[in-house]
Amino acid sequence: MSEQPKYYSIGKVASLCNVPVKTLRYYDKIGLLVPQYRKESSQYRYYEHTQLLTLHIIRKLRFLGVSLKDIQQIIHNCDSRAMAECVIARMDEISKNIQDLQDQLAIGESLLQRLKAGHIFMAQNTNDIVRIEQIPTCHVIFTRKIKVDYQNSDVSIDRWFELLELAKKYHLKTTGSIILTYHNAPLEQFYNKDCDLESCIQVEELKSGPEFKQFGGFLAATAIHVGKNEEIIQTHAKAIKWLKQQGYVISGPISEEYIVSPIDICDVEDHITKVIIPIQKASS
Repeated sequence: MSEQPKYYSIGKVASLCNVPVKTLRYYDKIGLLVPQYRKESSQYRYYEHTQLLTLHIIRKLRFLGVSLKDIQQIIHNCDSRAMAECVIARMDEISKNIQDLQDQLAIGESLLQRLKAGHIFMAQNTNDIVRIEQIPTCHVIFTRKIKVDYQNSDVSIDRWFELLELAKKYHLKTTGSIILTYHNAPLEQFYNKDCDLESCIQVEELKSGPEFKQFGGFLAATAIHVGKNEEIIQTHAKAIKWLKQQGYVISGPISEEYIVSPIDICDVEDHITKVIIPIQKASS
């Protein structure tokens, strides 16, 4: 004697499978999962037990983000090949979304790190202090081009965006601030001349290629500039004067590290830039 099929009410299916009744009614309406039996007198819906397995498959595919249209074709045609293709496509999309989220997390971490550093500098009131420090070596991605009739006040925003796009292209996490290096005589970048300008940003990994190198590894006189970039020449001049008084000479191109920059916050009075001047002791 054959066993009679077991039926479940829509409420029971909703409870067993953790699916809202409203969703089950919608699946019925679009023909995705139609109840096996419906009482004519009450129009109550009843599902056969194998339909619970089908519902589980539907839920799994929906969780992966497969469209209802694609699920309907897979279920109605019992097409495992089509299911595999949909899953592969969704896995590719999910992998890309994961990478995008990792990039967002890296950008947020870097921004927060710079803002915290800016708050520390502001609290310490270091605007008038020149320090001697060893600049640690780090991996950077960079560009170097001649800027015709350069004006320091424009802070080369176009180069900054180019760097960020390069980092994104290579899927690199940026781990520091943007640094501009002037391969010209000291202070020359302030006098509307052609400027040999290098822009770089610290990244977590050094890859092979012309856009990658190391920055740092030298002794430097450093000074913090808070406020408008148009006034940073004063910080440069102060630091150069100080290091000469202390018996140092400039031994390499001068850099500016934009700790809190125009692409971080709008208030120019809160922009924080670190002037980095490579030095060595003057020969006696």
